[in-house]
Amino acid sequence: MLFNLIVIVMLALSLIAEEFLPAIEIAQNARLFIGPVFFFAASVSVPFPVMLVMAFGTGFLWDARYLPFVIQDSGAEKLAGLATDNGLTAFNTAMSAPGADLGFGYSILFFGVLGALMQGIRPLFKKGRLELPVVMVGFVTATWLLVQYLLLSFLRGSLYFPSEVWTKLVTDTLLAMLASPILFLMLHTLAKTTHYEIKYEGLRYRFDGR
Repeated sequence: MLFNLIVIVMLALSLIAEEFLPAIEIAQNARLFIGPVFFFAASVSVPFPVMLVMAFGTGFLWDARYLPFVIQDSGAEKLAGLATDNGLTAFNTAMSAPGADLGFGYSILFFGVLGALMQGIRPLFKKGRLELPVVMVGFVTATWLLVQYLLLSFLRGSLYFPSEVWTKLVTDTLLAMLASPILFLMLHTLAKTTHYEIKYEGLRYRFDGR
């Protein structure tokens, strides 16, 4: 119980920290989406009901943060150029205000589905095997970004995929994968400190495998 509460607090702090993390200009304006990435990493350590609560909170706050852009003229004008603008600017605009055209609540569904995928590798995380979990964080991050771009482009009636879009997608994904081992180690340390037991498929045993 203590572990789950601390993880939820850490998730909230990561969403706050998101506001202060700038894009990396020398890497095609790559951005570390620390809030969603932490959610993806934490999804492999918490029970399924807790993951759903975290997905709801993350999606709700994400949409609440970006949805207001749709009623602001300046934001709406910038988003209107997504289907016709060139590559990098279009992708950056879509990712900076993703909820404007998709409607409030869509992120809750996205995070719930992707969090459920991460739940499938809980046995590996329990054993301390982080290779696949790190790859999965990259996969779900890329899926999350790409689906948003596809839906926004579709709603504007044009699917446009210049090379800059793929470069931005790859750099954001790589940043997520680079950050995920640190997050996994933090979660492992927290689990051991709080004597947290990861349980799945009806099995009961300690986090350290004893």
